[in-house]
Amino acid sequence: MDAHEQPTPEEARASLEQITASRTAAATATRRPAWIDAGISTAAGATIALGTAGYWVAAIVVLVVGSLVFAVVLHRQARGRGQVLDQRAIGARTLRFALLYAVLFVLGQIEAPPNWQPWYSLGAGLIAAMGGYAWLRSEERYRIRRLIAGDYDRYDLI
Repeated sequence: MDAHEQPTPEEARASLEQITASRTAAATATRRPAWIDAGISTAAGATIALGTAGYWVAAIVVLVVGSLVFAVVLHRQARGRGQVLDQRAIGARTLRFALLYAVLFVLGQIEAPPNWQPWYSLGAGLIAAMGGYAWLRSEERYRIRRLIAGDYDRYDLI
């Protein structure tokens, strides 16, 4: 095809399908493994469980050690470098985080009677871990979906 020739509709469609397949392959290859999100949310859930049981020092130790371990893991496993950062992404992320934080705030404010322990603390930790895991996976799914669709401007991608 010459530089001045227009592609046929079939060629144009095939070219668009090739672009979509390339985006999908690139975004899928950069997807964060679910075990990292499970580990982060488990550390957060253990922190909430220990904190609601009154073991503040142990909760802080688990939080600090878990944060350091998964910071190193995330740095070593950094496959994805395509964060979409525009107003729509910030708004969606803020709304999802606010919902999770509201649940965690309520769990942290309830003073459970001593006869509820350790079940209340275990339940609060489990709810926190499940909510955190759901939040992290939804963030990753949102990022991948936007990258595959090409739904960003070139300056919105960091």
